[in-house]
Amino acid sequence: MAGAGGSPAGCDCHWFGTGEEPLDRALVSGLMLDAALGAFPWPPDPQALGLRLKGMVQEAMLIHLAGRITLDRFRGLIFTLENSFSFYFPLILSLLRRPSEITASPETAAPGVKDVFTNNRGVHGERLAEALSRLQGLLPTRPRSKLTGPKLLDFLGATGGAWFKLRDFQEYFAMDRKTAWEYVQKFWQAGLLIHNGGKAAAVRYGLAEGFLRVRAGAVRREAAAVLADIPSSLAVRVADLLIISGGEPFREQDWGRFLPSDCSRKIIHHLTSTTSLLEATGYPDESNRLLRLQPHWLQSFHPSS
Repeated sequence: MAGAGGSPAGCDCHWFGTGEEPLDRALVSGLMLDAALGAFPWPPDPQALGLRLKGMVQEAMLIHLAGRITLDRFRGLIFTLENSFSFYFPLILSLLRRPSEITASPETAAPGVKDVFTNNRGVHGERLAEALSRLQGLLPTRPRSKLTGPKLLDFLGATGGAWFKLRDFQEYFAMDRKTAWEYVQKFWQAGLLIHNGGKAAAVRYGLAEGFLRVRAGAVRREAAAVLADIPSSLAVRVADLLIISGGEPFREQDWGRFLPSDCSRKIIHHLTSTTSLLEATGYPDESNRLLRLQPHWLQSFHPSS
C-alpha cells in the first residue's frame, strides 16, 4: 500500500524522506519544470528529451547555486535529481504533451491552417540543402558516421531557426562534446550557423538568416525591445516562435503550449498592439484569433539568388 506521500503504484520512491529532502525535491522538480518549458523544440524521442532535461537542470544548478551553497548541499541536490528523475519525468511529460500529440478540435481548427510550430515552416529547405551540398568537405568521411548531410539537414530544419545548444547537437548526433564543438565551429565559420554572443552556458547557435524565411535578427531585436518587461529568456523564446512560424498563420491558443499561461495573453497583446510584429488575420473571437507575423518581417527570395 502506498504511504502517506501517495506515491504512484510500482514507483520506487525510497528517496522520500524528512529533513532537507522535501525542500530539495521541491527545488529539483521546479527546475525540471522550468527546463521542460525551455526545452523547445522537444526531441521526438522521450529518452532524448529526458537526457536533455537532466542536463539542463544540472546546468541550471551550476549557474544559480554553485558558490552560493555548501558543496555537501550541492551534492545532495545532485543526488536528489538522480534519484527522483524517473519519478518526476513521466509526470512532467504528461503535462507537456508534444505538439505532434495535440490535434485541433473541430471547433478550433481553421481550414488550411497547419501547426506552424512543428512543420519546419521557418526554414528555406531548398537553400539549406544546396548549401549543405557545397559543404560536404566539412562532414566526416567515415562510412558509419552519424553526422551525414541528410541528418544535418533534418537537425537544422527541425530547429526552425530557433537557437539551440551545443548539447542539442551533441545528443542528436551521439558524439562527445569536444567533437560536437569542433563541427559546430566549422559550420559557424562556414556561414551555416550564427552565434548568439553568449558566454559559457549562455552560448547558443542558430541557422544563418539566409536560410530562414524571416528576418530573424530584426525580429529578435524588436521582440526584445517590446517585451523588455518580461524575463529575457522568455522574450527569446517568443522571438524563436515568431521565426519558426515562417510568417504562416497560427492560432492564438497554440502559444499556450510553449509559453506560461499567465503570460501568453499579455505577450500577444504587446505584440499586436504596441508593434507591427503580429497581425490578426481571422476569427473575430478574441480567444481564438488567427495571428501571423506581419509580411514586412519576411525575407524576399529570388530564383537567381
